[in-house]
Amino acid sequence: MDSLDIKPIKPPESKGKKKTRKILHPNLPDIYKGVMMCLVGGPKSGKGTLAQNIIMRESMYKDLFSELYCISPTINTDQTASWTKLKYGDTCYDQYDDSIIEKIIANQKRKIENEDEDTSYCLILDDLCGQFSKSGGKKGQAAIHLCSRWRHYVRPHSYDPSLILYSTQRYFDLNKIVRCCATHLMFSGQIKNSKEWESIKIDFADLYGGNANFDKMIMEVQKTPYSWLYLNIEEGLAFKNFTQQLYPLTNQTDEE
Repeated sequence: MDSLDIKPIKPPESKGKKKTRKILHPNLPDIYKGVMMCLVGGPKSGKGTLAQNIIMRESMYKDLFSELYCISPTINTDQTASWTKLKYGDTCYDQYDDSIIEKIIANQKRKIENEDEDTSYCLILDDLCGQFSKSGGKKGQAAIHLCSRWRHYVRPHSYDPSLILYSTQRYFDLNKIVRCCATHLMFSGQIKNSKEWESIKIDFADLYGGNANFDKMIMEVQKTPYSWLYLNIEEGLAFKNFTQQLYPLTNQTDEE
């Protein structure tokens, strides 16, 4: 008699040719599994610089997406984003509209149905939370719902990279669906508001050794200007930027 154990599903053979995967640094989020990352920090905290590093640096995700979309109110005026505008100008937008998301989804579905060799994509949503409802309204729902199902829009079992990069000034400005679905989060050490950190700790302190330990991680990140507290929720890891592991504790620091 077969056991009653719950066993993992054996994936079918993927349609289409598998590409050679770039070997990523182990501290980086694994975009081959799909990543929904939130960047949280106030004005002048370096969110734009961090985003540009993530998508433009050879040591990170440069040229790993066949499609890159950016929706940002400042895409045409922010010097930090000038490289994104220069390289991906045809898919950069300074105004949000649900139709943009609908077109992205339709394009991804078309590529999957046509068995295109590469269905990878990246979507950057930059400081748009003020345009979205935080609980139940219709405004921005296309983008919010995409954050709960983005992995479904690459070819199944292909390991094509996918990344949603969601930038916001305050953590609880994120819709609760986005907060629940985030696989990785980065919090700016420039956050000075203790109430903001208390809000963050409500959701994450228990995952990282409790309030006292979380406070130690915050203090460590705040020692260096423009540093980030990076939480890998899927693996239960925390880092200062992408280099210094803060949880679980380790004596080893990777050099960039």
